[in-house]
Amino acid sequence: MYRNALIIAALALGSTSAFAAADAPSGWTKCAQVGATCTMSGTHATTLGKSGVFAPNVTRTGSFACTLANFPGAPSNASWCSYNPAAASSSSSSSVVASSSSSKSSVASSSVASSSSSKSSVASSSVPASSSSSSSSSVVASSSSSATSSTGAISAACRDLVSNANVNWRESALQTDQEIVKCLSDTLGRPVGYGEKATGGYNPAGGSKLTIINKASSVEQQILNAISNDNFTWIVFDKRDFAAKTEVGMYRNFCSDAAVLSKLGATTAQCIDYKAWCSAKGKGTGLACEDAFFNATSTLNDANLPIRNPMVGSNKTIDGRGANAQFIFSGFKIGSDLTGTPVDTKNNVIFAYNDFRGMGHIEDHNLDPDMIRSTGASRDIWIHKNTFDTTGDSAFDVKVGAQFITMSFNKVVDVIRATLHGSSDSHTIDTQIRTTMHHNLFTTRDAQYDSYGNTARRAPLIRHGQSHMWDNAFFNYPKDVLSIRVGAALLWEDNMFAVNQTHQEKSDVTASLTELAGNLTKDVSGGTYRGDRVFLWFSDATCALNAATKTQLAAASGSVTDMSQNYTTASRSTILAQRRPAGQSLVDYISATAGKTGQQPFNSPLALTQEQVVAQGRVSCQ
Repeated sequence: MYRNALIIAALALGSTSAFAAADAPSGWTKCAQVGATCTMSGTHATTLGKSGVFAPNVTRTGSFACTLANFPGAPSNASWCSYNPAAASSSSSSSVVASSSSSKSSVASSSVASSSSSKSSVASSSVPASSSSSSSSSVVASSSSSATSSTGAISAACRDLVSNANVNWRESALQTDQEIVKCLSDTLGRPVGYGEKATGGYNPAGGSKLTIINKASSVEQQILNAISNDNFTWIVFDKRDFAAKTEVGMYRNFCSDAAVLSKLGATTAQCIDYKAWCSAKGKGTGLACEDAFFNATSTLNDANLPIRNPMVGSNKTIDGRGANAQFIFSGFKIGSDLTGTPVDTKNNVIFAYNDFRGMGHIEDHNLDPDMIRSTGASRDIWIHKNTFDTTGDSAFDVKVGAQFITMSFNKVVDVIRATLHGSSDSHTIDTQIRTTMHHNLFTTRDAQYDSYGNTARRAPLIRHGQSHMWDNAFFNYPKDVLSIRVGAALLWEDNMFAVNQTHQEKSDVTASLTELAGNLTKDVSGGTYRGDRVFLWFSDATCALNAATKTQLAAASGSVTDMSQNYTTASRSTILAQRRPAGQSLVDYISATAGKTGQQPFNSPLALTQEQVVAQGRVSCQ
């Protein structure tokens, strides 16, 4: 009955909204699909959209190219450009641009809807205003070759560079390294919280270097060369070379080592191409092959081998946008340590839009192949919009005093131990750990629930340090999601849990929810913990919540201060504007934006509003 009531309510709502939505505002003229030219004469308000969701108006004179680059704030699936047949006046509410058929015409930043501090309002840009309304919007001139216009807008050339797969990194009007890196930095946006000072490979004072990884020589060696210094370097992947999925294995830099080759009984070529090794050794394909090559103690699961995660130097960004590179088996370390003492400290590092995939190992591996390990008192780090899939005992660990780190909009799938904060009770240097985690999606697939469910944990396990987590979503985590030890402090705000109701373990729903709520936060007494507005639901496989099952997680331990007071005004303002309560809209937004392939999140000036993203329909959380 409850489900039927929801369906009836959805139908009633849809009859006046979604079902009536069109690809052009009422009374407007559709003139071109994306990629074509809209032919019109005179000056008119124009927009781009689909199914009732539209970019803010842009007033244009004459024909123009119908491209996403020409309409900031357009939904990513926009299909039609349209214009208001009524002539536009100079006091139009929309941005005004000169007539141009080029996709590189400049667009004002004011045409991107700004965030409102109201958490329930829908940005006015979701439906264009009429062409005769007045406002204080910007008027911009023709296109500029700089990444950012004098008004602070993202230029059309920059927008095209980061969003158009057919424009490679040196094929836009932006030609110098500094221009291109500034464009990449501006469109990525700024971190929120403890990692807010991270700029990675971008130096506003100049001297930023762009490094483009290609397939002309060893990919792994190119990456190693690029990260092995402290110069300001922004690393991207050639869009054409990496248009198709390409596995990148940093272990391959050791495939000329005699000990590695002896252990594998392999040639250098077979070490580099593990599938060829499996074929030669009769080890099968797929997971069987991966397990035989990477995880057997008779092959690479041997601590005596020299394979280790390479260290990323200070002032680096590894940016996976526009490419389909996939890091396999192991990743990187930021800084280094020896038995709890910093050896190398590396600062100002960003990992964004990367794809990390484990190779079958579940927990401890003798080569310690973490994906991103911050250690050695390193600081000012941003781990943003990466996907971590079955990466064993680590997605992003924090050790030996690493501090001022933000992890945001990452998608962590089937990872047994997601994020360790402090690896030993005896490492008192970990009292300086400071992390912020927001809008991350931690999920266990239904297929792995029985085998991983009771071991999925460390989100985080924290010793000594402090962490602030707000607006994160967890799916199919039944127990021990976090552990607080040796005086650590954790502030949890507006986080949420959903468990597919097919996994309900007790016949009574209330009893099942009560047990889950108790198990999820039972290990908090080793330090201080405050959970504000944290809730649990049963859901379906896509995280459609059963509203009747909403259950609060009320555990607490000691007193925890408001950690956001340690942030800058800019971070606190962003949190105020962007925080949403735990619930359906929050999990829908996180599911649509988290991970490498998710939509651009609110950090980016190119992003849609949260309400616009949610209006496009649910994306499954697993």
